[in-house]
Amino acid sequence: MRAKLYNGAGGTGSLRSKGVALLIASTAVCIPAPVSAQIGIFDALARRFSDVSFYMNTGGLAPTTPEVRADRLSAFGIEVLVTIGGVTRPTGPAVRRDSAVLTWTGMQVVASAKGTDTIYTYTVKPGTVRQPTEEVWSLELGLGYGQMSGFRSNVAGLEMKGSVRDLPTVSLYASYVPTGTYVGLRSGFMRLQSLQVFDERGGTWSGEADSFSTGAAIGQSIDILNLSFFGEAGYGWRPFPSIRWTGGPLPAGIPRELSLHSWTIGFGVQFSLGTN
Repeated sequence: MRAKLYNGAGGTGSLRSKGVALLIASTAVCIPAPVSAQIGIFDALARRFSDVSFYMNTGGLAPTTPEVRADRLSAFGIEVLVTIGGVTRPTGPAVRRDSAVLTWTGMQVVASAKGTDTIYTYTVKPGTVRQPTEEVWSLELGLGYGQMSGFRSNVAGLEMKGSVRDLPTVSLYASYVPTGTYVGLRSGFMRLQSLQVFDERGGTWSGEADSFSTGAAIGQSIDILNLSFFGEAGYGWRPFPSIRWTGGPLPAGIPRELSLHSWTIGFGVQFSLGTN
């Protein structure tokens, strides 16, 4: 989730930036070792993050796994952003500064019959030429953590509970600044969290799986005071090609793999960290 915010945020940005770094470091304790190694890189980038956003989504599952359904998916998360580039355009003719720039280079004392005199020397540079511009496109990199839940078993006599966690998701956004419209691509590591299946006889099975997700999104943002509000629609590909089940022999209806591809719509709010 993202929305470009252009208003300043005062002098507390450094404290907020340290808070984001602390959040990333503390999260690393709770995730797998390979991902923890990646967190070290992200922590080094944390001081460059310029914005943070919070979002909530709802949506539905694509009909790819017949054993699973979702009356309504729900998701929430946090994302931090860093600007990595942009495109500008001129807004008027080039303007030269009126005054020249003087740079002191030395001092010389000259003695004569009339007395002494001090000579100061300078280099003179003409005023710089400035081309007024405005930003047209902004490119940003996002690092997000989120959770999706709401999928259920579609098999009579079986109940399924669990969620999918993104740990983390990396996104690339291109924003058309004049209108606030943006598009994004994202990918990252995901894990099935607390996945369990129950049957009517009291049997319980627990499942685990790790995989990678990809997705795309399009959204619109609007700035109000020092906050930016955004709405977004997206689609995510979330394949789990193999699930590790424990609890004994699996009854018919428990999937050996899951495809939790989903469409989502949502909204969120973003504010500046004040690190720029």
